[in-house]
Amino acid sequence: MKILHAASEFYPLVSTGGLSSVVRALPEALNRVKGVDAAVIIPYYSGIGKDKLEVEWLSPQKTFAGEEFGVARISVSGTDVFLVAKDEYFHRKGIYGPTPGSSWDDNAARFSFFSRAVASLSSIDGFAPDIIHCHDWQTALVPVYLREVDTATVLTIHNLQFQGRFPQVDFGATLLPDTLYNVDELEFWGDWNSLKGGITFADQVTTVSPGYAREITTPQYGCDLDGVLREHSNKLTGILNGIDPVIWDPASDSSIASNYSSGSMDGKKICKRALCSELGVEFSDGSPLLGMVTRLTSQKGIDLVISEIDKLMEMNFRLVVLGTGEGWAEKALAESAENYPGKISLTVAYNDRLARQIFAGADAFLMPSVFEPCGLGQMMAMRYGTVPLVRSVGGLADSVTNDTGFLFSGGSNDFMAAAHKLLETWNNRRRWAWFRRRCMKADFSWENRIPDYMEVYRKALEV
Repeated sequence: MKILHAASEFYPLVSTGGLSSVVRALPEALNRVKGVDAAVIIPYYSGIGKDKLEVEWLSPQKTFAGEEFGVARISVSGTDVFLVAKDEYFHRKGIYGPTPGSSWDDNAARFSFFSRAVASLSSIDGFAPDIIHCHDWQTALVPVYLREVDTATVLTIHNLQFQGRFPQVDFGATLLPDTLYNVDELEFWGDWNSLKGGITFADQVTTVSPGYAREITTPQYGCDLDGVLREHSNKLTGILNGIDPVIWDPASDSSIASNYSSGSMDGKKICKRALCSELGVEFSDGSPLLGMVTRLTSQKGIDLVISEIDKLMEMNFRLVVLGTGEGWAEKALAESAENYPGKISLTVAYNDRLARQIFAGADAFLMPSVFEPCGLGQMMAMRYGTVPLVRSVGGLADSVTNDTGFLFSGGSNDFMAAAHKLLETWNNRRRWAWFRRRCMKADFSWENRIPDYMEVYRKALEV
């Protein structure tokens, strides 16, 4: 079985978050299955760094509309990654826009073209996919272009909030017939919607946790697509994301101050002291250090944390935050850091090394997301023995239990009740050590997810 994963990101070549990690890890795990050959295809952005890669250029290709594009190939940890080169669309600074969180005006044309390129490649240098596995709205038009072709398609929704919704005037960029612009297919409240088209025409649809699969069929979490998802619920499956236990391992991670394991935890205190020293936070053996590695947005519950910071400081917590996001959140957290010097640290950046140091050095990990399709941070933190405090939604509820962390379901009062429970447990050192061991024993490896994906692929081939 040959599977081509089509996406807009792939770690470490181009990344803005969890999507790139999944697109890296899932094909690698599939390639360890006998009889499966998985590859990846992404745009060849100028920021990927052509001079640093051993790139093999393949024969130029054309879309079914006659548009020419280049195709290159590289190998990353044994997985073939194909790169679609079209300077008109991808030779520019930024992936989706010139700055994080912004959008290029021609994104409808850019990713419609990329989807056409993927759909037009029945074979790439001998690799003829049986299934094209599309990820998020940027490739959601692939099933639409292949609606009358035998190649099976699977669409994974990583975050329903991002749908590829564009005005009707941009529909021509898709080169699709106007007959598809209707309420049952791509039309969406006077606009057109890439993700809606993918959900409608894909043979199978997955999302990144069982909990989120249930939630997105409801008006509360469905982002106006809940009706479409209920209509196609017979082909919707939720599969919890995984992480690579080799890459995320405190026993071998060279980015952290001291290695450690569940059987020998002395190194974790060294990591905490080193993290506090680097970020200018007062080290205290008697004060729990809270860590956050997150996008600074309302979706991630950052406003809840900001509103309760005074109470958290009164409880003698310390807090370190790493992330980028909305200006109001960055400003509010910066002010809190000024108000509580030595107790709060904010780093506005995307920094993999510092993220790992927070996973290792923090005592607890905050992830109070309003909604969370899956989340990877809580899994990484648990791998490092850092106990999560999370809102009981989506993939957080699927991955954190009362034996591995602290969950709450409401607003400020419930959040603070969970924080008090965490502090009480922290003060009972034997109980806290038990929580840490339970976290570190949790198995989030991709191998556990592969049987579910193989079942989805089987269903897609039978359609």
